[in-house]
Amino acid sequence: MSVGAFPSRFVRYSLRKPCSIWYKPPQTCRRRFGSKFKMADQDKTLVHAIEAESGPIYFSSATQISQKDAASFSTPKEFPDFAVFYSVSAYRSKNPRVNDIRANSRLLGDIGNNLGPEHALLHGFSFIPEQPDTFRKQFFIPSPTVNEPLNRFVREMAVKFGQPEYFEHVLREGKLLQTRVEVSDGGTRHEEEMMTVETPPCHPAFLHPDNNAVFHSYNRALDILRECPDVEGVSELLSVASALVPGTFNVASLQEKCQHPVIVLEGLDATGKTTLTESLGKMLSAPVLQSPPPPIRHLREVFDSQPELIRRAYYTLGNYILAMQVAEEAQTCPVVIDRFWNSTTAYSIATEVGCGDESQLPPRGHRVYTWPSDLLKPHLAMLLMVNEASRGARLEGRGMGKTEEEIRLEKSVLFRRRLVEAYLRLENPSLQVVNASGSKEKVFASTVQVLKDFSILKD
Repeated sequence: MSVGAFPSRFVRYSLRKPCSIWYKPPQTCRRRFGSKFKMADQDKTLVHAIEAESGPIYFSSATQISQKDAASFSTPKEFPDFAVFYSVSAYRSKNPRVNDIRANSRLLGDIGNNLGPEHALLHGFSFIPEQPDTFRKQFFIPSPTVNEPLNRFVREMAVKFGQPEYFEHVLREGKLLQTRVEVSDGGTRHEEEMMTVETPPCHPAFLHPDNNAVFHSYNRALDILRECPDVEGVSELLSVASALVPGTFNVASLQEKCQHPVIVLEGLDATGKTTLTESLGKMLSAPVLQSPPPPIRHLREVFDSQPELIRRAYYTLGNYILAMQVAEEAQTCPVVIDRFWNSTTAYSIATEVGCGDESQLPPRGHRVYTWPSDLLKPHLAMLLMVNEASRGARLEGRGMGKTEEEIRLEKSVLFRRRLVEAYLRLENPSLQVVNASGSKEKVFASTVQVLKDFSILKD
């Protein structure tokens, strides 16, 4: 089906100032924000968000907002300059989360195939603040005018993906009017005025562990993969994991096996990580191991094409498979690891927070940054950092094709800032930053000093 083209330009459009709606975050967020959070009609209020470049724009029903709250409007919000937004999702309340995420990925593909890459598409989500597991991603398709062919297309998508409703958002005379269209009831329409609301104290993707693709246990990664046996590579991945990771492994016993230091090096591409791991390996007479490990590395390209939840489940299993090898090697010699759980998690956090800078990340101290209790812990983890100009020059000097992640890092300064800050917020253990901007010799000397500071090397 073809629909009329519309521009993908974005300019300022100020609505009413955002309402001060209070949220009750989970326990992990209260350490920073306290516990006195409230929301009018909290069991009914659905909050929508459009992901703009600077961060999500949150809005909700004006009828759910008390007059007292309405009086506390502050800074105007900005909307893209389109008259109409049609929004649809593929999430279903009774579906396992992995099924919803796969369906949403197919919906995104259908939208692209039907509308074409030249059409604007905005990502977004919705959630009920007092029910954090209600977080669901959705897509907003903008149009300069009310567009009946586009409306029919969105309705078709809602029907195809089993949705009871879809939404039409119209900007009119400085107001945002939302119409909820019921798919199964003859297209019954319910219109109400919407108001922008304040940013919640914690990104909704991290209000509940099932909302995101950060894994804090081996079993959760296994469960996700077992729910999609039809995905290419899953059967082989599970078979390898079953053979290499004992069903009743004990992380404490693995830790005790490590009679020699386990050192992890992290960093973006072109920070000198490969060179440094090789140099450390030679100096320490240590094997240099990589994540994902060889038994499943050939599946990396297959899983990189999957939705984020499945993709990160693959990398997570890779970390646990690698941990088994590390524990064996570290009985007799030090071990150096090129990327581990740190990068799996930092990339996932930066991706799940789909827009904005590091201010959109979960606050420091949030459980999402904590090392899994069932994963072998390194004695030292270091993060190599260089300024972006130097890193870009090194990439150009390689003359090699760029990875998908590197293309994204290059395109989005904000994604790169989220990623680096996510690395820095990881804890237990925290990453020790090494300035890798200088010569190879200087960087190596700085790294040796860190090893001495942690008593891995003696003066």
